[in-house]
Amino acid sequence: MLRLTRRSEYGLMALAYLASRPREYCSVREIVEELKLPKRLLAEVLKDLSRAGTVEATRGPGGGYRLVRSAEELPLARVVEILEGPVAMTDCMAQTCELEASCIIQTGIGRVTSSIRNVLEDMTVAELLPASSEAPLAV
Repeated sequence: MLRLTRRSEYGLMALAYLASRPREYCSVREIVEELKLPKRLLAEVLKDLSRAGTVEATRGPGGGYRLVRSAEELPLARVVEILEGPVAMTDCMAQTCELEASCIIQTGIGRVTSSIRNVLEDMTVAELLPASSEAPLAV
């Protein structure tokens, strides 16, 4: 079954939460309490997103994380690639495969992978928010 990993799922949830609080810094504790996510994994995910320049981190009182740019400008593909690596249906779509010469499904799987990546590229974090949460998002 195809599904997002917990890292991607929690990362997208945290980014949607940050998008619903434009220009505010939100602590890991606040996000954990609101979304009921595991603190350790969420902290790791937010650090990775910070290193990639997707969120900005500030330490100290009133610190936390916030989006660097608007959620409308943040494609889901970017988030998944930061947290998981290239979008690929099979290992051979992301690296060299020893079966490449004899693989009869490579072209078809390549098309499926491309289609999924296109969907993730076309959809943004802003589109994950419930309609009532859509407000002017952080710039």
